[in-house]
Amino acid sequence: MRLPKPPNQYSATIEGQRNLVIEKYDGLNHKKNRDVEIGDGRLILKSPNGTRYQITVSNAGVVGASSI
Repeated sequence: MRLPKPPNQYSATIEGQRNLVIEKYDGLNHKKNRDVEIGDGRLILKSPNGTRYQITVSNAGVVGASSI
């Protein structure tokens, strides 16, 4: 995340806009001790030998993995 440089003088408007940007991107981060829902993204795990696997789940709840 790149925030704009602060103005030479304090501006409540610019400070408010900056806070909105921080809050927006903070909401996209995963937090400790909270559930993680991937949604439309993918869960990718890497094995010790470097192979990457995509984890999937069917509508019946069957979990699978396929190399990518």
